[in-house]
Amino acid sequence: MKPIFYFYFIAVSLLIASCGKIDDYKKFTDGKLIIYPGKPDSLRVYSGRNRALVKFLIISDPNVVKATIYWNNRENKQDVNISRGKGVDTISALISPLQEGNYTFEVYTFDKNGNKSVATLKQVATYGDVYEKSLLNRVLESVVYQPSNGSTTLNWRPSATGTVAVALTYTTLSGATKSRRVDNNTTQVVLADHNPETSIQYKTLFLPDSSAIDTFYSASTSAKINQFFLKNQGAPFVQSARDGRWGLLADWTTNAAARNMSNGTLGGWDSYNGGGWLSFEYWGSPSITNGKIYQTVTLPSGKYRFVVSVSEIGSNTLEATYAVVNSGQTLPDVANLSQALGSFRFLNNSQNGKDYEIPFTLAQSQEVTLGFVSTMLVRSESSIRINKVRLLKN
Repeated sequence: MKPIFYFYFIAVSLLIASCGKIDDYKKFTDGKLIIYPGKPDSLRVYSGRNRALVKFLIISDPNVVKATIYWNNRENKQDVNISRGKGVDTISALISPLQEGNYTFEVYTFDKNGNKSVATLKQVATYGDVYEKSLLNRVLESVVYQPSNGSTTLNWRPSATGTVAVALTYTTLSGATKSRRVDNNTTQVVLADHNPETSIQYKTLFLPDSSAIDTFYSASTSAKINQFFLKNQGAPFVQSARDGRWGLLADWTTNAAARNMSNGTLGGWDSYNGGGWLSFEYWGSPSITNGKIYQTVTLPSGKYRFVVSVSEIGSNTLEATYAVVNSGQTLPDVANLSQALGSFRFLNNSQNGKDYEIPFTLAQSQEVTLGFVSTMLVRSESSIRINKVRLLKN
């Protein structure tokens, strides 16, 4: 019997000892039972402009009546009264004002007897003037006016990280102010009713993170039309008719003198070495006297540059070949170029691969003709090939 009695004595002794350890906490709680209310669940903190939005759930404890939110190492706090409903309650609290910076929010719940839950913590950054002043506008690459239909096209570079959209305003032909929102995935916007003599204002919208509650804006800036659409601008030029190497330029007027190929039916377009060039050539072909290639546009007042890119001038010096800008619907002859708004003379192959421009100013809206005039009588084996043209506005 002794072994059985001895085992029983040890078991009872261990039970008494363990009970003593379980109750040790009562020395620190005046013998009271510690009660923890249900803690905040699914805590999230959303950044904002000098503020933050704290959201969490109360799921199971029906006795929770209040929450306290601490920040700045508990130097600041905000109480939130809670009226429990049935099931899960969503609690929201806006913390404001906050200086721009990083914060750790510590949230406790309390029941009606004042018992406090364990803490739930979450870190977040808030934003303000310092962040907003660092924001850069989305790059507007070009503002192109199309005289043929009066539309303005805005070409944007891809959006940067954090951008939401671009907000722009412009003045219509009737003088009204219109607003437009440009989404991140949009790279081209066409304004059908923009007054081409007025600026376009725009600013870029940003979210510092995907869950931010406030939108921030770059500084507003303005842009004017900086390029005017010319049909068939080159690089390469497109032909409307072709026979072998030679053809006619689409969307350009080519007079009879410039059609010195294929028995006078073609000229002005050249596919030499596989390209598509605007061209004059006197080389085993009839000579050219005041050959003209041009197109006419209506432009608003302002300062402009007609820019021409030379691909290749032949080895012989050109006799009289010019890029020309003229008022009205045609170009003057070589002898009358002093009447033009501006002109530039092409000479020799030292000009190959370079851009040349004709600046001109319009005091009012008017028709303007841009293009080329060439006379090639003296030096056979003369040629010029133009790669592209642009009409830019200062």
